[in-house]
Amino acid sequence: MFANDVFINCLKFSDQVDIMGSEENDEPIILKHEGGGYSIVFDPLDGSSNIDANISVGTIFGIYGKTETGTDAKTSVKDVLRPGKELLAAGYALYGSATMIVLTTGNGANGFVLDPVIGEFILTHQNIQIPKKGSIYSINEGNAATWDEATRTFVENCKKKKTKSGKAKSARYVGSMVADVHRTLLYGGIFCYPRDSNNPNGKLRLLYECNPMAMIIEQAGGKASTGTERILDIQPAKLHERRPIFCGSREDVEEVERLYKHHGTKLPAKL
Repeated sequence: MFANDVFINCLKFSDQVDIMGSEENDEPIILKHEGGGYSIVFDPLDGSSNIDANISVGTIFGIYGKTETGTDAKTSVKDVLRPGKELLAAGYALYGSATMIVLTTGNGANGFVLDPVIGEFILTHQNIQIPKKGSIYSINEGNAATWDEATRTFVENCKKKKTKSGKAKSARYVGSMVADVHRTLLYGGIFCYPRDSNNPNGKLRLLYECNPMAMIIEQAGGKASTGTERILDIQPAKLHERRPIFCGSREDVEEVERLYKHHGTKLPAKL
C-alpha cells in the first residue's frame, strides 16, 4: 500500500497524466488536468508476498495515449480499457541486487541500472534480444494437478527434451513475475502462468501485468500468448480482468500454442 500511495501521489503532481489504474485500486483514478494526454496503468509492487523473505520484487507499468485529446476531451475508464497493442510505452523496475529499469517505447527494449553514487540510471543493456529458444522454464508446479492437458504436456516435454547443451530444460521459479520475466528476457526460455481449474480465466491481471510484459517481450524479439491468442490483441472488458500468459523465447511459446491446438482448453475438475 505504501508503494501504491507513492505512485499515485507522484503521478498526481504530473500535468501529463489524466487517468491512472492501479492493481491495488478497485476503480480508476481520474485527475482534473485538462488535456494531459496520457493514461497510466501499474502494479506498484509485484511479488509483494516475497518481501519478508528478502526476495526480488518489482514494479510494472504501461502508458497509453488518451483516446480523445484537447481541453474538451472527457476522461473515462475507456482510456485504460485498451488492448496492449495500443500501448505507447511499457516497463518494469526490478529491486534486486541492483535497481534496474527495463523500458520500451515501441522501438526495442533497453535496460538501465541505477548508479547510487550519481543518482542516475545508466544504459547497461542496449537493444535486448531474447534467444529464439531457451533452456529454462518458469512455472509454479504446485498447481500441476489443476492444469489443462496442453500445459501438462508442455512441462513434461521441458523435462524430457534435450537443449543445445544436451540437457533437459532447467526449472527456475521465483514467484515474482518481474524477477522471473527478467531472467527469461536475458537468458531465454519461457515464463508460464496458465489457467487452471481453480483460476479458469488465469491469475495475472491483463492491464497491469500481462500487457506491459508482453510488449517488452515482443520488442525484444520474443512472444507472449494465452496459449490460444496473442496477449496484445485482447480487448479488456474490465479493469482487473485476468488472463493466462506464456511469454519468452518465440519457439518455446509457439510450442505451447501448437499443444493447445492439439489438446484444446478443457480443464480438469476443480479440486
